[in-house]
Amino acid sequence: MGMGMGMGRGPEPPIPPTDLGSPEIVAELALCETSLMFDTVSHSNLGGDGPDGGAEELVFADVAANVNLVVTATSPYTPNMLNPTGGVLRNGAHQGFGIINMASGSSVDLTLSLVDSRDGSPRVLDDFVVTFFDSDHGMGHESRESLTVRGMTSFVVDPDTSLTIDDSGASDVALSNGAGVATFTSSLRGSKEDNPVAPLSLSILQARRSVAVLLQGKSQFEITLSETGYVNPQGRNIFFAGASNLICDGEARCSSYECPLGFELRQDAEFTICDSKPCSVIDHDRCCGASTPPVTTQQVAPAWR
Repeated sequence: MGMGMGMGRGPEPPIPPTDLGSPEIVAELALCETSLMFDTVSHSNLGGDGPDGGAEELVFADVAANVNLVVTATSPYTPNMLNPTGGVLRNGAHQGFGIINMASGSSVDLTLSLVDSRDGSPRVLDDFVVTFFDSDHGMGHESRESLTVRGMTSFVVDPDTSLTIDDSGASDVALSNGAGVATFTSSLRGSKEDNPVAPLSLSILQARRSVAVLLQGKSQFEITLSETGYVNPQGRNIFFAGASNLICDGEARCSSYECPLGFELRQDAEFTICDSKPCSVIDHDRCCGASTPPVTTQQVAPAWR
C-alpha cells in the first residue's frame, strides 16, 4: 500500500528554545541595542511601604520607548526597617540599575509588568533581557539569597558561576513555551564593596554572581526574592537591569587601569569609560592624575616660626 498524505510521518520535532548564550542570536534579536533602561522612577510605594502614597507599586519610567515597568508585590513585602536612610528609600534607579530593598529573613513574590506609559495598557515586547546581579549573602554560614524567575525562554550565567541553579522547571519544552522556571541561589559571601557599578562593566567576580534571562512575547513575568538564614538583621539590595556584559560587549572603565608611578586614579574612575578596551596608555590622561605627595612633619613649618 502506498503512503498517503501524512501517513507514516511522525510528529513534527519540537522547536528548540531560543539560546541566549548564542552571540548570533543576541545580535539577530538586537538584545544589546534595545536593552531596557533603568534610569528613572516615577512612583515608589512597593507593598504600600512608601515613601510615596497612592498605588502600591514601584514604577520605572521609560525603560523602553513609551514603556514603563511596574513592579507589584503579590505577597507581603518587608523592607529593611533598621536603617532610617535605607529601606524603601533604596528602592529606585541608580547608575543604570533597578534596586529593590529587602529585610533579611524575608521573601516576596513580585510581578513585573510592562505597560504603555501613555495609557497604562499592557505592552508586549517581542524579545527583552533582564539581568539580576550581586547574588551573594552575609557572614552567617547558613545565610542565602535566592531568585526564582517564572516565564522565561532562556537564561545565561557565567561559565564559572558561583550560583547554585535549580532548573528542573526549565525543560526545553517549558522554555520553548515561554514558561521556564529556575531558581538561582547564592553560594558566596559578599559586601557592598563588591557591588556592581554598571551593567556593562561587570568584574569577573560580579559576572559570576549574575544571571541574564530572556523573555519573549510577554508583557509581564514573575519572580520570587528570598533572604534566609541571616544571624543579624540587616537590609539587602537586589540589583537588576536590562542587558549586561554577560551577553553584550562590555565597557572598560578607568577603575581597571593601573596608573604609573607618580599618578593615581581620578575620583570618578569607576564611572569613566576608556576609549580603548581594555584600558591602555591612551587613556592615561582620562583615568589618572598626578599623585598628591603625602604631607610630612618635615614639610610643615612649626607654628612658632
